Amino acid sequence: MPMAGSYLFPNDQIEIERLDNQHELIKILLDNQNYLAPWSRDKNPPSKVLDVATGTGRWAVELGDEFPTATVVGIDLSPIQPNLVPPNVSFFVEDASESWEDEDASLDYIHTRFTTGCWGDMYVDIICKAFASLQPGGWLECQELQDIVYSDDGSLTEDMPLFVWCRDIVEASVRSKRPLVGAAQLRGWLEAAGFVDVQEKVYKLPINGWPRDPRLKKIGEMWQLNMQTGLQAFSYGFMHRVLGKSKAEIEVSLVDVRKDIVNPQIHAYNRFFVVWGRKPESTQMVSRAASISTAASSGSPTVSTPTSTLTMR
Repeated sequence: MPMAGSYLFPNDQIEIERLDNQHELIKILLDNQNYLAPWSRDKNPPSKVLDVATGTGRWAVELGDEFPTATVVGIDLSPIQPNLVPPNVSFFVEDASESWEDEDASLDYIHTRFTTGCWGDMYVDIICKAFASLQPGGWLECQELQDIVYSDDGSLTEDMPLFVWCRDIVEASVRSKRPLVGAAQLRGWLEAAGFVDVQEKVYKLPINGWPRDPRLKKIGEMWQLNMQTGLQAFSYGFMHRVLGKSKAEIEVSLVDVRKDIVNPQIHAYNRFFVVWGRKPESTQMVSRAASISTAASSGSPTVSTPTSTLTMR
């Protein structure tokens, strides 16, 4: 199983196909949109875009098609992006947890998606760097999964295999200093870094096709396939490498996890957070500069989880 850099997941053909299918799923979830930041092709197109941890590059390619006057750059640890891309789209192999800032602060849009688990500290590694790299008026948008399973009706209990698996994965991610949780803190982190007009939408991703609503049922079925496809690789990446479990132990435990994933009597879901904020204009930034610098050097601030707009449509 090929591994890239400090990233604990694979980058083989199965994973590439899973990432492409995941892109289509999130596009459906966002009502056939790739972003929620206030861009429009006719009135307000972005000009210089950075997609951090671009994966297969589908998001960057589609944004380049939608905004042909924009320069779109995607960076990732693995060169798994297509060669045939729009002329305004480029990809580079780069570790985004290291230096990637735009010293000229000329970017006007920075995007992340499904990147929790990639960073030791997303606030420092991504959010503060994004603030420094954006031009005044530019936007950062983070689309991230809170890797915890929820149930509103008690059909998923803490002793069930799916819940135990998720708990173990999260514990391993924290131990490996690549935490999978943090999406719920994004809004507070953006505000602490100095972003303004910060907005948040939270979507439910059903674990399988249990919802009655046809749209949510389809999303749930797609998310079920996504989980089934990535379950073994995710488990090996964290449970074997971090928790020290043998592959045989992992395989035995996954038998019942797989049963929970496909069980429509378990009304479980994940939460998917979309948070976007604007770097203030120069005249708004003077009074904040010192506090932002101090915050960036001291690590992620402790922020309360704000009230969210939870979307279940």
